[in-house]
Formats: sequence, C-alpha cells, structure tokens
Amino acid sequence: MKIEEIARPGVIALGVVGIAATALLGFAAGAAVARDPEALRRTVRRVARGLERATLMAAQAREHVGDLWAEAREDAIAEVDAADFERAAASAAKVAPAAAAQAAPVKAPRKAPASPRKARKSTAPVTEAAARNAAAQE
Repeated sequence: MKIEEIARPGVIALGVVGIAATALLGFAAGAAVARDPEALRRTVRRVARGLERATLMAAQAREHVGDLWAEAREDAIAEVDAADFERAAASAAKVAPAAAAQAAPVKAPRKAPASPRKARKSTAPVTEAAARNAAAQE
C-alpha cells in the first residue's frame, strides 16, 4: 500500500469536516447577529483593538531589539578602535627609537631677540614644535 492511497481519503475527509465546521460556525454567527445586531460590531471592534495592541507591541519589540543591536554595534566598534589605537601606539613606540637614532643632530638654540615683541613671535613656534615633539615621544 502506498502513502498516496492512505493520504487521499484522509484529506477528503478533512475537507468535508472543514466545510461542515465552517457552515456550522456561519450558521451560529448568523443566529447571534439575528438576536443581537450590535454583537458583530462589538466583536469586530474587539478584534481590531487586539490587532492594534499586537501591532504596537511588535513595533516596541522591534525598537527594543534595534536599540540593543545599536548598543552592541557601538561597543564592538569601540573595542576595535581601542585595539587599533593600542596597535598604532605599540608600532609607534617601536619606530620612535629607530627614528631618534636616524634624526639629525639638534641645532643650538637661537639667540633671544632684543625686543620682547619679537621674542613672543619667535618663541611661539619653538614652543609648539617642542610640544609636538614631546607628544610624539610619549
């Protein structure tokens, strides 16, 4: 005996039962509406409210999952950025001694100008350069 031979009568019987159940429910609904015409409207309103609540809950759940995803993504990006920064700092620390060995000898400082106005202009770039060098050495 093949499965098609067993399944075919079962599907036909299920179809007949389904049609009978639908007809019975339709008859019961018709009888209920005939007794109370507002019952159908109330039922439709309840179903509509339930669907609206379900839709709202689904939207809130999607928003919550989206927030969790955004937080996880930001954390992952921060971890990757921190690892990249540490790698760059480590490679800069390895390169710095080699660059210092290859650097040109330090020149003697210039004489200070006689006027204070010129002193302010000429020392500012030296101070900025010294700050950049100190930051690079760290």
